[in-house]
Order: sequence, then structure tokens, then C-alpha cells
Amino acid sequence: MGLASKPKQADVLVLAPHPDDAELCCGGLLLLMRAAGMSVAIADCTEGEMGTRGTVATRRREAAAADRILGTRARVNLKLPDGHLCDDERLRVALVRVLRTFRPRVLLAPHWEDQHPDHAAVGQAAEAAAWLCGAPKFDPRSARGIAAHDRPPYRPETVLYYNNRYGIDADLVVDIASVFERKLELVLCYGTQFGPGKKSAGKAPQTKLSSDRFIDFLRAMHGFYGFKIGAAYGEPYCVKGPVAVKDVAGWLGQAPQSAK
Repeated sequence: MGLASKPKQADVLVLAPHPDDAELCCGGLLLLMRAAGMSVAIADCTEGEMGTRGTVATRRREAAAADRILGTRARVNLKLPDGHLCDDERLRVALVRVLRTFRPRVLLAPHWEDQHPDHAAVGQAAEAAAWLCGAPKFDPRSARGIAAHDRPPYRPETVLYYNNRYGIDADLVVDIASVFERKLELVLCYGTQFGPGKKSAGKAPQTKLSSDRFIDFLRAMHGFYGFKIGAAYGEPYCVKGPVAVKDVAGWLGQAPQSAK
């Protein structure tokens, strides 16, 4: 779906360099947000055309299957060139436009350092776009309605950066034990990309991601982050700047007790 379709606004927007990154890196948090009644939109920056396995057509079908499980409100593809993303004017304008379209409260973006240059580029550009989307004179053709005399310009309230291939030193770890198996369902919608390799993509070259051991790796990685917070499985995120706490009871994960 293109931005011209004018999708509904969403509480949460995921910026994904490639189809499958949102589910693989943020699937647990997205499932919890959906269970809490929050709406989710995903913006895939590329069609994954450089992937070793699968095709653009198979990625579209796989993304649609994942959307059905997640209940995604909207998914758009910016159709930027896979493997060639840079933190430049073209990428920043595209991200600003998608932010102004969905006006999310929460923005999820890749960590700004990553082995894959597309991930690093989107993470770096996302930080700039989260501010520039509130500057009416930046890409003014898409700026209609972002500011008015009686309200400040629109910007997302929170930007969370999701895990990279190095393994981030997390500022936040979300307990996803209750939805971890469903997260695996989301990931395995991308059968051409992720294991078990014997069942995917026929004679296509095998990769680390398509290995039969990839799901074991996912369990171990999420178990590692979960251990840090006393949970079976955790999903890590980084934050730049202070984190506002407005609901202390919710932040502590417990209901207030009546005073005696």
C-alpha cells in the first residue's frame, strides 16, 4: 500500500529496512501492544530484493501472512533500493513523510550501529526524521496539518531503537515470555528467509538465517535478555535521552495497594 492511500493513524510505527525486520526484532513488543489495544503500522523501506533467498513476490506474501497474525493496521513499502540505503536527503524525506502520515506516539527504528548498512542508515535517519517531521518548512508539501497556532508541531513522543547484529547494551528489556511462541509464528511466516532450511526455498543457497539452528539461536538470544530482568524471554531496546515515567504503578508493574 502506498502513502497516497491515506491509511489511518497508528499508535506505533515500525521502520523496517526490509520486510521481516519488524517481526524479527520487535515482534514481541508489537504483540503486547496489540493485546493492549494499540494500533500498529509498519513501513518497510525496501522490498528485500537483494535477499539471497526468496523474491519480492514471496516477501509480499510472507509479510501479508505476518500482518494477519499481528493485526497490523497498515503496512506500506517505501520501495527504496535494497542494499543502497544511506542517511541522506532521500531517506530522511521518505521517513518524514511516513511519520506525518501515521503520526505515531511511539516510533521503533533499528539501532544506529549495525553490520548491515541498511539497518544503520535507517536508524541514523530515523533520529533526524523524528525531529524534522515537526519542522513545517522541511518538505513542506507533506507538512500540511502538522502544526497549528494552538498546538505544537507533531513529533513522536518516544523513539525506541531495536536490537542489532552486535547485540545491544539495552536500556529497556520487555518481558515477552507470554507471547514468545507467537513471535516465532510471526518470524516463521518468512519461510524463505528463516529456518528450518530443509523446508524453505527449495534449492536456494543456505544462509545462517535459514539454518535449522536459527530458531535455537532466537530462543537463546531472547533468553539472554530475559535473564537480565528475571524473565524467560526478553526483547531489548535502546533509548537516547531520558525516559519519562508518568504512571509509576504501571512502570513498576503492579497495582497500587490500598492505604491501611
